[in-house]
Amino acid sequence: MIELFKDIANYLNSPYLTSIPKRADRPWLLLCRLAVICLFAGVGAGMLSGILVQSGLVPSPGPSVLDKQQISQTAFFFGAVLFAPLIEESVFRAQLRRFSGSLLFIAFIGGLILMAVTQTYWAFLITPFIFIFLFTVYRFTLAGSITRKFRFWTNLFPWYFHFTAICFALVHLGNFEKGISLLPLGILYTLPQLAIGLVLGYARMNYGLKYAIALHALYNLSLMSLLLFKS
Repeated sequence: MIELFKDIANYLNSPYLTSIPKRADRPWLLLCRLAVICLFAGVGAGMLSGILVQSGLVPSPGPSVLDKQQISQTAFFFGAVLFAPLIEESVFRAQLRRFSGSLLFIAFIGGLILMAVTQTYWAFLITPFIFIFLFTVYRFTLAGSITRKFRFWTNLFPWYFHFTAICFALVHLGNFEKGISLLPLGILYTLPQLAIGLVLGYARMNYGLKYAIALHALYNLSLMSLLLFKS
């Protein structure tokens, strides 16, 4: 467990492109250890966020939209344990190994931001045009040289890795009624999502996307179990 924690800390300190995912000898044991680390990171970050609010250092984010939604426990369970891990990992982590995928992700985030700012769903239609622009720039600058492309992507990747984790966290501002209006302090309210997003990114890059999806599902399942036990 300690060695795994050190490996995660070292990777997050300086993320890099891994060529071939590691093969775990005991996958379920690895997932359980990663889930424990996720729980400590998520709960610890949540406590820190709560302390910041309670001490008055940052204003209260207000009520959560989840408190007012009329949804059955069964639907909420399947949404959190099955659909959320599949969708969120496919969007935020699947593209980490592909430069062209990163262009699509940036275009997606750009459309999402515009939609949130304008409060109109049609603004998301700008996404394809952002992607076309980015891909055109890539096509006429980096695509002609594999060496230049690899060097650029290698240098950019540490920043991009953390950028995807921050985006993953900020998307969860949608859990609050105030939503995007909580910016620019939004990241302080979504510290738990940022913490687990970093660990999920480590799992995806070092062990593969299926590990990130399974870890996300196991984390959500563990968190829901803790909340039910607490209640």
